[in-house]
Amino acid sequence: MDYEQAEALMSDVRFQELRYRQDKPNVFSIVGQTHTEHWHSAFMQWLLEPDSSLGLGCFPLERLLGLAMIRKPDCGLTIQDVFRIRLSDIHFETEKTFPWKGGKRSIDVYGESSELIIVIENKVRARENYNSSATGQTQDYYEYVEKNKKPGQKVLYFFITPKPGQRAFSQAYIHITYQEMYDYLIARCISHPKVREEGKYLLEQYAGNLREIVGDSPMALVNTDLCRSLYGDYEKELKEIFDTVQSAGAAENQEMPCVLYRQYQSVFDEIYLSLVDEFGTTPNARFTNRQHVTFNDLYQAGLVEKGMKFYLQYDGETYQARIMVLGEQECRLQVLDREGKEFRDADGAITGMYKLSSPAALDIINIYRKQAGKKTVTSLDGPKYWKTKEGKTIAEFVSQYAQRPALTD
Repeated sequence: MDYEQAEALMSDVRFQELRYRQDKPNVFSIVGQTHTEHWHSAFMQWLLEPDSSLGLGCFPLERLLGLAMIRKPDCGLTIQDVFRIRLSDIHFETEKTFPWKGGKRSIDVYGESSELIIVIENKVRARENYNSSATGQTQDYYEYVEKNKKPGQKVLYFFITPKPGQRAFSQAYIHITYQEMYDYLIARCISHPKVREEGKYLLEQYAGNLREIVGDSPMALVNTDLCRSLYGDYEKELKEIFDTVQSAGAAENQEMPCVLYRQYQSVFDEIYLSLVDEFGTTPNARFTNRQHVTFNDLYQAGLVEKGMKFYLQYDGETYQARIMVLGEQECRLQVLDREGKEFRDADGAITGMYKLSSPAALDIINIYRKQAGKKTVTSLDGPKYWKTKEGKTIAEFVSQYAQRPALTD
């Protein structure tokens, strides 16, 4: 890498935008409350409350209910219910406390109307509390709500965590990651034409807070589109920086890639973490991206098997892919050409292997759209589009993975 290449990358407006978003003061960091569960609960209450200052009415709550139906199709709620229920009547509160078995329990976020109850348990750093028993707190919440709900009230239970592998003790809970909260709720509220400026500011502040590292990974990746766009134009340079730092280390090395990485490490780390299929980790492996359920996760759980075929229909065209197992453990989705054959590069090496379904969908669609002179697709919800021959979506497999029984300590 020469200086001209380095300068082009550093001065690119997208690279500078990433720097700006990282350096921008964050109110949660300023008050030292970046990852306390109470603050996340307070934010969720404000986000979901129909008459909050956000100014979007029931829109955020509608998105949460839509996510519930995606993640758990048998949750007991239908799109007709969402349109029928008077969501504006729901009132939310935090830390709803109730007596239970000689003690007290507190639900993080609780919403109720005469038609619907919403129960939310969010976890940031801690695991589910068992209170020195064999029963998790979510089971206590479930039993309390089911015992006290009124006739005709529907109930939805949510377990919100940073990582996809965490699960509630009670199987009634729908597991959602903070990444999904950002993708399905927060990002869509930020871009909503009616969002108030002060509300948009708080949403962006919260999104910036989600980018912070918890344990060994960020709670959510909020700049993925920007990172992928940058990678599209600087693939060679970004790969060289990653490979050089990974092999030589960046501490004292004076090679151009290492110098750049030392100067802008947080920016490069965000790029590498956001590009799951290309990197998914930082060069020194200090941080990893565990915000998504990968095909490896599905394979390890016995939900997919080698050779399983998936099909995607988009704009009148049908695309196909299959599950591949590399070695004994590494599982990928391999996209295939229109004849069902694997793609190979100029050297004859097999290509088109993906950890996640959305990048696989975008790449295979755009290969043929470019050939046909059509406009390329920039975003697509792969888990909803890829289906087995029987019609089961990858989203349904992911939902099965998330709803597995929790393991006790």
